[in-house]
Amino acid sequence: MQNRNMTNSILDLILAPWKISVLFTAIRLNLFTILSNDSLPVDEIASKCNAIPHTLKPLLDACVSMGLLILQDDKYMNSHFSRVYFIEREPQYLGDLVKLHYNESKQWDKLYDIIIENKKRGEDEAEFKERTFIKAMHNLGMLGEANVLSNVVDISGCKQMVDAGGGSGLYSIVLCRRYPELNSTILDRNETLKITKEMIEDYEERERITLHEADLEKDSYGKNIDVVLLSDVIYDERIASSILRNAWNCLRQDGFLILRGYYSDPDNSKPLFGALFVLGQLVFDSNRKIITIPTLQRIVKDAGFNLTKISPLTERSHILIAKKTIRKNHASKQRTLCNKQG
Repeated sequence: MQNRNMTNSILDLILAPWKISVLFTAIRLNLFTILSNDSLPVDEIASKCNAIPHTLKPLLDACVSMGLLILQDDKYMNSHFSRVYFIEREPQYLGDLVKLHYNESKQWDKLYDIIIENKKRGEDEAEFKERTFIKAMHNLGMLGEANVLSNVVDISGCKQMVDAGGGSGLYSIVLCRRYPELNSTILDRNETLKITKEMIEDYEERERITLHEADLEKDSYGKNIDVVLLSDVIYDERIASSILRNAWNCLRQDGFLILRGYYSDPDNSKPLFGALFVLGQLVFDSNRKIITIPTLQRIVKDAGFNLTKISPLTERSHILIAKKTIRKNHASKQRTLCNKQG
């Protein structure tokens, strides 16, 4: 319990910039004043604040997860907290203070440059960002994600796994440790695999891990594979079908698909980390087609997989497990599709 509380405290600090950005944007859009004491659907709110409904919704859901709004029957309303502090012309309105602190917070980006004496140029910026991202996802995995996954899945008897988009290699490490007969092939970009090689170097399990450069959308994942792991890979519906098709094609009959990530629940507002993570995806790519749990279920089934489990993995993440069970109608559809493409 103590470790769990410490983890949550650390994540509260790390997520603080995301949370203040959500609050500031909501105040800037005048969301709380628009809602006041009303309960409105996303389309009507979007119309009143001149916003795009499909990009506004993740913001509203993040507000729900933060306790700023309440979602009921597909309509949003202010929480008591927001009615008191964030509706303009209310006696205790604090919106202007939030705006001030947000604007001044941009100056804090200069803090590092103010403190250091010699500003030397380090590694290439693109390489620095790549390395930071991979190590950050590794950090999150070390907060229980990887170990919990190894305890939840049962891949006894499986010998060949493909860890597509395996990043730091952490999930391959823990699963190979749990299953001594398992061998894993990590597929990723060449730039990423250079970092992967460094990060798995000190683990005994590296002897059963192979690194292979691949484009997850275009390249084959292999043949007669027992397990395909997609961890922190599918966050955009635009690329999901091609990745799942490649996973399907490489798996043996009754092979396993294990898919985990930071997704939000059917109401799109829980868990907090998932709701903020989804919103963060839009910040980096406003054209992204966000994947939620219902979307994930649909696209996995559409790819032909038999869904066997979908549930929260930790307080922050979800896991989906499916099997490649070939049904006659699916095989017929696959042949028809191939004939059309031919």
